[in-house]
Amino acid sequence: MKSPSTPNRFNSNSRLLLGFLGGLLSGCVLLAGLGAISKTFAARISSPQAESSTQALSSENDRPSNSGPARRLDEQGNRPAATLFVPLNPRKPRPVRPAGNGAWSSLGPPGGDVFDAAVSTVAPGVVLAGISPDGSFGGTLYRSSDGGDTWSEVLALRGTSVFDIEFAPTGAAYIGTQDSIRRSTDGGISWTLLNLGIGVNDQILDVALDPSNPLIIWAGIADAGGFQPVNVMRSTDNGATWSNRTPPLAAPISCRGIAVDPSNSNTVIAVFGGDFGGGQVWTTTDGGDSWVNRSTGLPNNPMQAVVYDGTRLLVGGGQRFGSENVGLYRSTDVGATWTPLHDNTWPVLVVDAIAVDPNDAQTILVATDGSGVNRTTDGGSTWQIGTGGTGSLAGRSLRFRPDSSTELFLGTSSLAVFSSTDGGDHFAQSSSGISELNLFSVDASPLASNELAVAFQGQNNGGVLRSLDGGVTWDLESAPPTRYSAARFAPDGRLYAISSGPSTVAQEGLYRRENNGTWTPLGPDQGPLFESDLNAVRFSRNNANLILLGGADFGGAGFEATIWRSTDAGVSWTKVFESATGTVERVTDLEIIEDGTDQNMVAAWNSESGDNIGGALRSTDGGASWFDSSTGLPAFFRNPRLCASPTDPQSLIVSASLSFQSGGLFRTADAGATWASTGWTGTNMVGDVACHPVDDQLLFVTQLSGSDAVLRSQDGGATFGPFSNGLENAVAPRELAFAGNSRLLLASAKGSYGTDLTTGTPTPTPTATPSSTPTPTATPSPTPTPMGTVTPTPRPIPTPRPRPTPPPRPTPPG
Repeated sequence: MKSPSTPNRFNSNSRLLLGFLGGLLSGCVLLAGLGAISKTFAARISSPQAESSTQALSSENDRPSNSGPARRLDEQGNRPAATLFVPLNPRKPRPVRPAGNGAWSSLGPPGGDVFDAAVSTVAPGVVLAGISPDGSFGGTLYRSSDGGDTWSEVLALRGTSVFDIEFAPTGAAYIGTQDSIRRSTDGGISWTLLNLGIGVNDQILDVALDPSNPLIIWAGIADAGGFQPVNVMRSTDNGATWSNRTPPLAAPISCRGIAVDPSNSNTVIAVFGGDFGGGQVWTTTDGGDSWVNRSTGLPNNPMQAVVYDGTRLLVGGGQRFGSENVGLYRSTDVGATWTPLHDNTWPVLVVDAIAVDPNDAQTILVATDGSGVNRTTDGGSTWQIGTGGTGSLAGRSLRFRPDSSTELFLGTSSLAVFSSTDGGDHFAQSSSGISELNLFSVDASPLASNELAVAFQGQNNGGVLRSLDGGVTWDLESAPPTRYSAARFAPDGRLYAISSGPSTVAQEGLYRRENNGTWTPLGPDQGPLFESDLNAVRFSRNNANLILLGGADFGGAGFEATIWRSTDAGVSWTKVFESATGTVERVTDLEIIEDGTDQNMVAAWNSESGDNIGGALRSTDGGASWFDSSTGLPAFFRNPRLCASPTDPQSLIVSASLSFQSGGLFRTADAGATWASTGWTGTNMVGDVACHPVDDQLLFVTQLSGSDAVLRSQDGGATFGPFSNGLENAVAPRELAFAGNSRLLLASAKGSYGTDLTTGTPTPTPTATPSSTPTPTATPSPTPTPMGTVTPTPRPIPTPRPRPTPPPRPTPPG
């Protein structure tokens, strides 16, 4: 129960199959390009004895899907754009079940990956926000009719990522989606699909409307991993028909931005960027009949944005993956020569959007990936960095309200929409009702059940949010803005979180919240790169100094499963377990047998090399050494999770997927020495398991597919029934946690949910809005029916592998 699990999002659209295969091919090329370590998938889990070392070691967890050695990260833990994740099935529609089957309500926090937000040209209150999870598929569209104060989902577009939004002067709206362009003539309420005629790979990254001819529309098209050679198209009849206007590219590459000369329809600039690198700028003066490559003088890295006013051309780009920097460039001769407008005050040279004041061309604002909004009022001679308190935000889009110099809308990764009414002097979150925040963890304080914490992840950003009123309001913590795989309260009520990189933002590993609100990095830290991918943490109830961490190594450190132990509250760490050299495996969960000795411990693990093997480990010496203890467990054992009986310290439950169409539970009555099925096998893959803190007959599991996100057992796991009323829209139900004895919490890719376990009435629905503008700053201081019991198959014998111990870290401030 105490480890984030499973992949991010599901895209069930068969039209995108070719693009998916192309993404896999690109991933293989990436591995070769990065010189990723080739591993021989040798013997399964091994068990080392702990030894000393002089090296500082670290640990981290990213877990988008963790499929394969590279796990789609660079050596510093950055993800590329538009990463395709291992899918999750969406919930199958079903009617709400009778009372007693759960009464879940959304707790927020508000958020989501907003790739564009735009205001209507004719209806001042209408604002649209396009969701694209990590720049990939499975998103949606939100609409506001009150200027962004509140939002509601456009249900017809649920499951369809939206990458760009454009309003024509007439008020007609056009959106670029994962499936072509859509048009609305009623302010975004209903939409009509425009057929480009290029087949299934018609993901639209940019739509450009000709300012001088309302019939002309341009489209920038994704390359689908090289399977789509048509990357630029034009319509001259308002979208009825389309023609290929792609420049003579050497190979397909995604067109990410198009700008049309406001006074000359034939002059057009298109910018291009690859998912894993490479970028170009092309110009045409004859409507796309011929093109000139204007990339000379620019970095050969992905271009993301372009603005042209007929005299001055601005392009921006870059991506954090691979440190592929671009920044912002200017040309006054349509790209023949270029001058950088960024300077050495910019902490991040990755620009995703450019906004020019419609009434003052010298005022330029750019949205950067990780340092918020940069602003100049003198044409680029000087810059304000992270203006308006945005310094830790990952900006994705930035637009002025039409004809306004003061009102701005900023789309961000993870935290959805921010707005400014003073030209960018101040930004405030305007995301109420957007429930798309990608949560990986939820927990409640053991000392105050209304104190909650969640951990979230974006592409290369994330954070920790905390609520003191049971989820009615949320505050963004000042932890470094990295991805977080877990948020946990220790028995003394202190909050901890596991950072999952990128290491360029802050070191990975465990962080502790101090009483003054700052966060202290505790490690372990194996080096300057992203080398530890942690996801599980366990605190002793008897000894405040004893902490266990579990996960896997990464990159230059290998990809083996790991367990770390600290006996001095995180001052120093020992890698007490590492799986056999060459394996690609992960420790998914940890439990300490609560017999008062802290000597007996159990860990769950699985392979990530594609063979779906997993099992259990056990320690009988306080975590100093570990050995395989999977007797009674089947070989196919994917994503196992643990929970402990509240009445018998020797009894644990482990859940796991037993195939791609089934899941089940196993129990140990001897502290992990042997395991036996509880008697239930479900018809869907399962995720987390939660044992009630008082009633040992009451269990809950999450399902990764099917119509019910959560199931409940009232007979110790022998049978399960639906417990998911209110979770019809939940996606990726990752983790369960109890708030006291009477409330159950769920973390999902669409925020958190809560249900009261004491009555059949729903938990009161709160208004999930942050109590203040989130401005994080990094502060690194020193109802399935029962089926037969699964028969296990023989398991491999582990072999020991000794590992060193890192030196002690300086004592952190209290």
